[in-house]
Amino acid sequence: MDRRLKSFLWRVLPVLLLFVLVLPVAKAQTAGSWVRRGQTAEARGDYDTAFEDYKHAYEKHPKNLEYKTHYERVRFQAAAAHVDQGRKLRAMGDPAAALTQYMRALEIDPSNQAAQQEIEETHKQQMAAPAPGSNTGQGEQMSQQEASLKAISSMSAPIELKPLSSDPITLHMVEDAKVIYQAIGKTAGLNVLFDPDFTSKRIPVDLTNVSLDDALRIVGAVAGTFWKPVTNNTIFVAQNTRTKRTDLDNLAVQTFYLTNASQQNDANEVTTALRNLLDPSVKVYLVPSQNAIVMRATTDQLLLAQKLINDLDRTRPEVVVDVAVLEVSKAKERNLGITLPQTFGVGLQTLATANSTTSSSSTTTTTTTNSGSQLSLNDLGNLNAQNFAVTVSTATANLLLNDSDTRVLQNPRIRATDGQRATLKIGSKIPVATGSYSAGTAATTVSLGVQTQFQYLDVGVNIDMTPTVHYDREISLKMKIEISTQSGSTTISGVTEPIISQRVIEQQIQLREGEPSILAGLLEQDTSSAVAGLPGLGELPLLKYFFSSNDKKNDQDEIVFLLIPHIVREQVLSPLNTRAVDTGTNQEIELRRVPVSKVDDDTAGRNPDSELSIGQTSSGINPPLPSPNRNMTANAAANVAVAGMNQQAHAGGGMTAADAATAALGQMSQQAAQDANAAPTLALNVMPPESTQTVGSTFQMAVMAGNAKDVFSVPMQVQFNPGVLQLVNVDAGEMLGRDGQAVALVHRDDGAGLVTITASRPPNVAGVSGQGVICTLTFRATANGEAKVSLVKVGAKNSAQGNIPAVGSQATIHVK
Repeated sequence: MDRRLKSFLWRVLPVLLLFVLVLPVAKAQTAGSWVRRGQTAEARGDYDTAFEDYKHAYEKHPKNLEYKTHYERVRFQAAAAHVDQGRKLRAMGDPAAALTQYMRALEIDPSNQAAQQEIEETHKQQMAAPAPGSNTGQGEQMSQQEASLKAISSMSAPIELKPLSSDPITLHMVEDAKVIYQAIGKTAGLNVLFDPDFTSKRIPVDLTNVSLDDALRIVGAVAGTFWKPVTNNTIFVAQNTRTKRTDLDNLAVQTFYLTNASQQNDANEVTTALRNLLDPSVKVYLVPSQNAIVMRATTDQLLLAQKLINDLDRTRPEVVVDVAVLEVSKAKERNLGITLPQTFGVGLQTLATANSTTSSSSTTTTTTTNSGSQLSLNDLGNLNAQNFAVTVSTATANLLLNDSDTRVLQNPRIRATDGQRATLKIGSKIPVATGSYSAGTAATTVSLGVQTQFQYLDVGVNIDMTPTVHYDREISLKMKIEISTQSGSTTISGVTEPIISQRVIEQQIQLREGEPSILAGLLEQDTSSAVAGLPGLGELPLLKYFFSSNDKKNDQDEIVFLLIPHIVREQVLSPLNTRAVDTGTNQEIELRRVPVSKVDDDTAGRNPDSELSIGQTSSGINPPLPSPNRNMTANAAANVAVAGMNQQAHAGGGMTAADAATAALGQMSQQAAQDANAAPTLALNVMPPESTQTVGSTFQMAVMAGNAKDVFSVPMQVQFNPGVLQLVNVDAGEMLGRDGQAVALVHRDDGAGLVTITASRPPNVAGVSGQGVICTLTFRATANGEAKVSLVKVGAKNSAQGNIPAVGSQATIHVK
């Protein structure tokens, strides 16, 4: 029994000891430790854990404003993350899981209106969905709005011809037009109806292996007829006249929403283009409040309008311009020599006349003294050296050397959209009196006196810029840069006015993307020399320093403007935007269709190198690449230019500071080119390279990186066929965050199946090397066909923000 008890105690005692030691530590956890845990979780992107940690810290010290700030901020982020996750789940067809996410968001933040709206919308969708096996009438349960939506959804789209056979047609005959139409209809499995006013005639037809659309178009051109679909397998043939076209053409109404029209003028330009290119009878109406265009036209005209809108409603490029303003002021003064007395004067002192009378002891002695400046004959006869005063000015020994050097660097940065004006003002406003007036005096009013009118001037750095981005990555900049300061004041008619010194540059230039350029250089030199001394002796070579004083001043003020443009958003054009489209004759717009397989080959199956972006011309010839120093910041360029200024100032040569800065920039360009040539190439691959999916299925594809070395960020553009695939989400991979660092992943849908993605690590950390997954793409298959997911534009940067050469790839998706 004793052995069993001892064994039991030896087993239980460590557990009890551990419990006693850990429990006080858990209870004694401070609010500061909770905050540190919350910050760690927030850096990982785990907002739920961060919310709970900040909540514990806030509950311990509810009066601490710092803890409350952390708690409120992360509460919003955690709730928003659950709302976003719920939207993704609902889009994937899982409303129950979506409701769970929305309820969790409301639990975290009861004031989140987005979560409440999503819950109501999800409930409406569940109620509108038919229950399995239910035979009750749904019309009685639907509200008036739901009934209207159902009626709108029941409206049929324009009729699309669906022949039973799509085999090529071969036909050689000379026969009546009706007979030929009927023969083509039987071959394709179509019913053919004729207009009662149709006049048939014999025509020759010689067709070999042509499609149904081409066969009907050729016969219509020979016979002077046209056809229109009545049902999916029936066509109606009539004489091709303007009257018949107007009477028989089916018209459809469609609303086109503009996604990139940021101002009224953008929508007006698209509307004007549609009205000028389409038939005058087409109804085109712009709705500015919705950025929408409503059209009533034929199906071919609507399809052509959609093509034109896709071509014209593009994302405008954006440019960030780094401006470096360098000002170097030098002042040097040397004052050497002896300044001898410059004046010598002799003056007569005031004279005094004294009269004395002396008598004996029995008499009275009287003494009378008269003073004055008037001279008497007696005074003139008794003049001596004591009656004269000599005045000599002071002498000064000058030994002064004053040398001052001032450097001013301003580095504003401004972002602007293509063709849009952007202004930047950094400084202050100074009032300037522009006039005055008197209110006058009246019997019923009180005089207000003189009223002064003021105007405020912007003093400081003022930048006015309008960029234009060209398709070859050239950037035209219409700029006005003004650097102004208050250098003093002056009084005009009793009013003190400020004196404003200005340095203004206004011009239009064209640069490559990332090319540093010295916009202008202003050099002001002021040299003065003053000599004060004895004439003659003060001019001798050696004695002049003893008999004169030489004061020499040399003031130099130099200002240089550096400009570096960077394209931060591009306008990507594909061959679909630039290719020519057959629109029929001058009388009527009639489009020709090609097989769907060929459309897939022309869109999703194209080579990524054939993409027409800003960096490539329509002729397929790439323009010259930008200079290697395209990623140089304005600070780096400014430092190089300042070094050139100092070099030139110390050397004292004939080269100006602007020339020295240009030479230094050239050296930096050569060094950057050598670094770029030595950098390894990063390979980005879409995995798996080929897969087969079913319509409605959701699947994932990974963007793998190989041969990575010091990779800090990876920007890329992904192109896919939006008619077959739908992008659901983009998630960060494990490669950039494999060491525990938080990864920032940003993606933007540019429309037409183009998505811009940027994955980057936190600032001031090293890059990663090796291979791994950069990001994961989640797609949904929406229609049958074949689509390609292509990395049309890829890039990478290292931890020093230098470019890393990168190549992309593509994958093929078969949807059945």
